[in-house]
Amino acid sequence: MRFTIALFFLLCCTLSVAHETINNTSDNTVVLGVVEFPPLVIKNNENNTCYGKAVTISTSLLNDMGYKVRVVCPPPARLFESLRTGKVDLTINVKGTTALDNNVTFVEKPFSYLSLVLLTNPKLESDKTVSAIRGYDYEGMRKELLEDNYIIFDMANSSDAIQLFQFGRTTHLMTYEAPYDYYVQQSPDSITDHIVSKELNIPTYFAISKASKLSHQLQQSFSQLFSSSDAATIIENTSKTNK
Repeated sequence: MRFTIALFFLLCCTLSVAHETINNTSDNTVVLGVVEFPPLVIKNNENNTCYGKAVTISTSLLNDMGYKVRVVCPPPARLFESLRTGKVDLTINVKGTTALDNNVTFVEKPFSYLSLVLLTNPKLESDKTVSAIRGYDYEGMRKELLEDNYIIFDMANSSDAIQLFQFGRTTHLMTYEAPYDYYVQQSPDSITDHIVSKELNIPTYFAISKASKLSHQLQQSFSQLFSSSDAATIIENTSKTNK
């Protein structure tokens, strides 16, 4: 009798674990992490949500591949940590960001190309102060400036970094051109007569967290999706598909 009861409980436990494993395996919800990067990613500070072309295209692609999508938009430093631990499955980023080293796998087709610039306000005293986003390496530009004794003021996001420069608190600004142009268009009193000291054209990519339970599955899905595409970027590929 005792043996029968023990066997019954053992079978129940086995079935419970098996059921839980099946549920976890069938969970195809992708957590997409994005950072504020207007106009591609625009943050709504009232409800802490994000929208924009990059969010729309990414969500549409993932839905077409059979995934559900949950979008989160934390500051860059927090996003990079969430990718490291697998709390976020996927993001869009440039290669060469130290915080992502060994923590993500990049989808080889570029998502888009961005213009990285170092801006200088000619009306201010020519000191070596630079506004930037915390956690961004800027394709080695940060390291170069630090080695040249520049003082970098790190801000949480692109808007805060741009505002610091606009308010005359720093002489220089490391930024991607698109967010800066968007900010200037929204703010009539913005500085527009800046000097472009440096400029680089940088590709961005989907970056899949290696710690994500969907890591291998996402890599296969993207590989199959773009295997026959001749478009230079994912945005271009999507535009062709929607025509």
